[in-house]
Amino acid sequence: MAKAYLKVWTESGKEKAVCSQLRKTSGIVSADLTAGDQDIIAVVEAKDYESLLKLVVSKVRKIKGISRTVTNLVLE
Repeated sequence: MAKAYLKVWTESGKEKAVCSQLRKTSGIVSADLTAGDQDIIAVVEAKDYESLLKLVVSKVRKIKGISRTVTNLVLE
């Protein structure tokens, strides 16, 4: 099982809508609005790292309102 923490930045005013959409996305375990550098932190899981990165690139980054993401892979 591959796991990552996904930091998400959104367009102004789109935080709640993006968070809601992330929570509906298969492979997203959780998504929470945060105060700090990023707008949302999500936990992503997939069968392997290749599938995880494909999920982020092909689904997550296409969600309207997302301006930037950073994927932090969990090693242990």
